[in-house]
Amino acid sequence: MYVVSRYGGRGRSIWTSIDNGTVEVRDRRNRVSIKVRDGIVLEETTRTKNKCTILRYGRDLTIKEGTKPLYQEFYEAGTLRRMKKRGLWKRQKDFPLCGAKGTLECYSTSCGSCGKEIFTYDNRKCAYVAARWRKKLVVYYPSGKLWMVLKGKVCVSQFPIAEQLEKKNSNFDIWRFMDGDDWDMTVYGLDGTTVVTQGHFANQQKQGKWLENSKVKYYMSGVKVSRSLYEEDPAAWNPHDVLRVPNAQLRCSLLNRMGYDKLLDKVDFRVIDGADDGGQLLEVKTGIGRKSESELDKKMRLIKVICPSTGQTYILRVPPDIEKFEQARQWTFGLQRAGIRDGVHLNFLKET
Repeated sequence: MYVVSRYGGRGRSIWTSIDNGTVEVRDRRNRVSIKVRDGIVLEETTRTKNKCTILRYGRDLTIKEGTKPLYQEFYEAGTLRRMKKRGLWKRQKDFPLCGAKGTLECYSTSCGSCGKEIFTYDNRKCAYVAARWRKKLVVYYPSGKLWMVLKGKVCVSQFPIAEQLEKKNSNFDIWRFMDGDDWDMTVYGLDGTTVVTQGHFANQQKQGKWLENSKVKYYMSGVKVSRSLYEEDPAAWNPHDVLRVPNAQLRCSLLNRMGYDKLLDKVDFRVIDGADDGGQLLEVKTGIGRKSESELDKKMRLIKVICPSTGQTYILRVPPDIEKFEQARQWTFGLQRAGIRDGVHLNFLKET
């Protein structure tokens, strides 16, 4: 171990090596004690007015307030600060949740990643048990009554679930710790039986009919809409009105619900390019002028492809700057436009 003095002024910095012993460094606020054996730092203790932090490399990290441990991490032997495998690797006390405090315990898997998280209130009632292999998360109030039920796979990480729930916004930031795109959410009142919030997430966005703070709301691709728009038959929609919806996310959702095949039945379009099997690259005349809002679709292009085995026709939306049918077809396979323009393409021996 080397100890180096810094900021002593020009020509005043010194250094020395220490193989065995204890080094103590003090200032007005902190006192640091470092234990060295055979030139290797084994333990580092930092004391302030109220707290003491003890770091033992390859063993654990403990933060104390007086004699009470507030935070602990346990490390894999032979490492510096890698989490301990297959067992408890972190414990944190006095963690706030739902107006109370409790203890957060995190467990690791055999490969050394986060696997399970348990939160227990100070009154010994369990708030939740979250694990990456479970498909449902149930959370309880400090009273022991049901708080919320989340149906979906939970992503357990180094960022505690309790930290996100404590923010208490309308969505509880659940997208931060839910794995996948789709899940259901139900939140109960303090009595544990009255439902105050309930709904479904699709593609990490609110979708369908929701109950929010005991009031019914309607969502399409994360955008709140009126009940009439949500329940109205898409066949009765005016396609030009849909194309003029200012919110791009809502506009796309409405077009998907209407169906691009139905859109072509009601608007004018022209064929830009075609293929031998009957496929076509189409451009829809949206009726939106040059002086319209820049966010609106002034030009929309669609590709019509025919399944070689069933003969069924599919219509898909493609970027408006694509000029050739084969370029549009290659884009639907997931290729980037820049690569397609440079000649990158996929060839299939047989399509089904």
